[in-house]
Amino acid sequence: MSNYIEYNDKMAFHPGYYIKEIIDDENITQEDFAKRLGTTPKNLSILIRGEQALSIDMASKLSRLMNTSVTYWLNLQNAYDALVAESMSDGL
Repeated sequence: MSNYIEYNDKMAFHPGYYIKEIIDDENITQEDFAKRLGTTPKNLSILIRGEQALSIDMASKLSRLMNTSVTYWLNLQNAYDALVAESMSDGL
């Protein structure tokens, strides 16, 4: 899976895309960010690559670390999932 999708003039980004942006902006390693987040570097890497959906638990951890809401992170995942589903349903 990719960490973004383009379909019918729409684009949605997997939450992992934004996590990667945060890591790059803060100029830290994925390992350091994973420690701050309370997860493993491997799990974080899978999330960043868009190979895993964002869980409620991870959304909660991100919201605490980034001073955002859980809803913010879950909405990113929902928008991505909805566009993936839309693109797949047109292919049937």
